[in-house]
Amino acid sequence: MIRSSIIQSRSNPKIKEWKKLKERKHRLDQGKYLVEGFRLLEEAFRAGKSILCILLEEGKEEDFDRYVKPYLQDEEVLLVSHEALREISSTVNPQGIVGVVSMGTDLRMHLSVPDENTSLYVYLDGLQDPGNLGTILRSAHAAGARGILFGKNTVDPYGDKVLRSSMGSIFHIPLYFQGDTALEELVKKGFKVAVTSLLAKKSLFQEDLTGNIVVVIGNEGSGITREMEEKGDILLCIPMPGGAESLNASVAASIVLFERVRQMELSRG
Repeated sequence: MIRSSIIQSRSNPKIKEWKKLKERKHRLDQGKYLVEGFRLLEEAFRAGKSILCILLEEGKEEDFDRYVKPYLQDEEVLLVSHEALREISSTVNPQGIVGVVSMGTDLRMHLSVPDENTSLYVYLDGLQDPGNLGTILRSAHAAGARGILFGKNTVDPYGDKVLRSSMGSIFHIPLYFQGDTALEELVKKGFKVAVTSLLAKKSLFQEDLTGNIVVVIGNEGSGITREMEEKGDILLCIPMPGGAESLNASVAASIVLFERVRQMELSRG
């Protein structure tokens, strides 16, 4: 239900409180994050996320009715001025809507592994660039991954750049913040660990990527850690006949993930 009163001042106590959610510390402390934009908020609704509150800029009711209103149940919708919305927006030209979303069970601690031999997970080994993370989330979602495991020093997935570059895929794929524990659990269940490595003797396209597998994606500058390379059951190299020194982390991840998709399609006949 839209409140008729409008929050005008950017120094309003509620605006100040929501503004804190632009910082990782406050997001984790409160278990909430901000979702900005009509289409992205619509995707959060479609994925069944818990929307705690919606801040709508006055004059944007038409877009609200088109993208968000059909999904409303009992969520609180507050009208705010353009100036107030800019305080909590992370974009240069705000679309006019921001949702406060509960993390809820997003940050899973324990894996629920299906009883099948075709499961795929992605482990992030110190990935730092928000745009790369968003793209990897999108590719992993499209490739049918069961979840993303966050290793140490990996970028926060709830920052605005990650959310926007994921194009809503972040709402559809489970996230596991205790990535090392989750990886150990998967290995015990028989999952193979696949890592890109200079020690690889076979091309990516010559290795068997079907079955239960965890694909490891490393840091943009230094790649995967030595410790993670030693855990690798499958060492991969991506052929680069053009002679480039390396590939962008999200590009490399997408190539690996969709080579697995190709192999899975072939194995099904």
